[in-house]
Amino acid sequence: MYKFLTKNGQALAFGLGVLITIIFLGSVLSGVGEFSALPEAEQDQTSIFNFGLAGAIALTIIAALAMVGFGLFQVASDFKGSLKGILGFGFLLVIFFITYSMASGEATPYIQGAIDKFETAGAVFTSNNLKFISGGISTAVALVVIAAVAFIFAEVRNLFK
Repeated sequence: MYKFLTKNGQALAFGLGVLITIIFLGSVLSGVGEFSALPEAEQDQTSIFNFGLAGAIALTIIAALAMVGFGLFQVASDFKGSLKGILGFGFLLVIFFITYSMASGEATPYIQGAIDKFETAGAVFTSNNLKFISGGISTAVALVVIAAVAFIFAEVRNLFK
């Protein structure tokens, strides 16, 4: 099965995506006249887009499960070759936990506007949510800085080679 999917997996995924897109477009285009005739207040209650949403969600879940499954299979089949990737993932986790621990859990002015928008939609932000968001943003910034330093270091090293 692995060899089959390695050889034909992209074509099968593309074909499945095209098939779902064609079915979705067929269902939407056949009902677009009725949808347009509805008053704007009632358009959000229609089910014309449900198939497309369900298809996109299903494909995302299938892709995520396949990614995790094949990743675990690759690690199990070649642990020594996967060691660098495992160490890199561990490094990411360490950076995240450091930035998460350093986060205050208070809303900063930079994200207060986004928090206000989400809270009007019914979302509740706790101190742990804010620490998680701050830790994620700080991790992303740290990784960008590390990548920039590594790029500069590699270019300077290549200059002297």
